[in-house]
Amino acid sequence: MGLESIKNYRKYIVISLMLLVIDLICFYQGYFEKIDETFYQFLASFQSEHITMLMKTITFFGSTVGVVMVCLICCLFHFQKGLLVSVHVAIVAIMNQIIKVIVARPRPSVIHLVEENSYSFPSAHAMVSMTLFGLIAYWLYPRHRYLAILILVIPIFIGMTRIYLGVHYTSDIIAGFLFSITYLSIVISLMKNHKWPSFS
Repeated sequence: MGLESIKNYRKYIVISLMLLVIDLICFYQGYFEKIDETFYQFLASFQSEHITMLMKTITFFGSTVGVVMVCLICCLFHFQKGLLVSVHVAIVAIMNQIIKVIVARPRPSVIHLVEENSYSFPSAHAMVSMTLFGLIAYWLYPRHRYLAILILVIPIFIGMTRIYLGVHYTSDIIAGFLFSITYLSIVISLMKNHKWPSFS
């Protein structure tokens, strides 16, 4: 791989790390409180029986069962690629649980439309789904560019469902995405630059 390509991957790592650090500073300074409240109220204004059913269906694909199901499907299409996706998803899931315990943020004090018992920050659904579908999109992008872009929309919708369902703050979702994007930028850079097992 050329020097210019290596520099580009390093640039992505630096940018993602900077965004993550800024996000964490804003979180600990309480700058997200108004955004958390406003965005929840906006989504909650659309609450209805049918929309709630739709949101529960979408959020399923970020749950443990949904993620395992997608990983198994990946393995059926291509075992090595599916296995690599599964391993990275498992690593991110463990990281998420460690961060949750360290931060220990309670769930939002609103009506929960689904049951959740763990801590709130960062969102596991957002963090894991961005890793899962981000890797799938990276795998597909060279030959199926538009499908890859479409797949990247899935974790965004999953994140929105968590806010709508009342079990996460917007700041939980943003942090989950940024943790995942930072992880992905590092892992993809290592795979490309140091000939780790990759998707090519």
